[in-house]
Amino acid sequence: MGKRRKGSSKAGKGPPDRAGADHTQGQTPAPDRSGRDRAASGARKEAKGRRRSWYEANRSDLKFLLIFGLCLVAYYLLTLTPPVKEGFFPSYLRLNAQVSAALLDFFGEEATAEDRSIISAKGPAIELERGCDAVEPSALFVSAVLASPVPFLARLAAAGVGTALLMLLNLVRIITLYLFRVYYPSLFETMHLDVWQVLFILLALFLWAVWASRASRSRIAEPDAST
Repeated sequence: MGKRRKGSSKAGKGPPDRAGADHTQGQTPAPDRSGRDRAASGARKEAKGRRRSWYEANRSDLKFLLIFGLCLVAYYLLTLTPPVKEGFFPSYLRLNAQVSAALLDFFGEEATAEDRSIISAKGPAIELERGCDAVEPSALFVSAVLASPVPFLARLAAAGVGTALLMLLNLVRIITLYLFRVYYPSLFETMHLDVWQVLFILLALFLWAVWASRASRSRIAEPDAST
C-alpha cells in the first residue's frame, strides 16, 4: 500500500496550452523600421546627389544668367535717375542729330540739325527720340559680355569696342531713316519700327555671339600652347 503508482506522477501533466500557442502564431511580425529608414535616407541622399550634379553641370550657365539679369536691372534703374533721364539722353540725342546732319550735308543732302531734329531742304524733318540712340542694345551687349566667363580686362575691352561699333551703326540707322523719310515716306514707319529696331537687337546679340565664340576658342587654345 505504501508504493506509489508510476502513473500518478504524470497526473498533473496535461496537453500543452494550445490557446497560447495559437496566440503567438497569429501575431504579425513587427515591421523592420530600421530598414525603411535606411531606404528613405538613401533615397534622400540620391535625390540630393542628383540636384548637386545638376547644379554642377549647369553652374556656369546659371552664373551667366544671374550676372546678365543683374546688369540689365542696374541699367534700367540707372535710366530712371534724373541725371541720366533728363541729362544724358537729351544731350546724346542732340549729338546724334548733329553728327548725322553733318554727314548728310557732306554727301549733298542739305540737312541741318536743330536740337534733336534733322531738318532737310528736300523733305520733312525727323526728330530723334528715346530708342533712336542705340543705348538699350548696347546695354544688352555689355550685360552679356560682362556675364561671360572671360578675364575681366578682356570683357572691358570687348564692352568698349562693341559699344562704339553699335553707336557707329546707329548713325547709319539714322541716316537711312532720314533718306527713307525724304525719298520713300511710305516705307519710313516700316523701316523705323519693323526693320531697324529688330535688326539692332539682332546685331547686338550677333556681336556678342561672335566675340564669345572667339574668346572661348582662345581660352581653350591657351592651355594647349602652355603644354
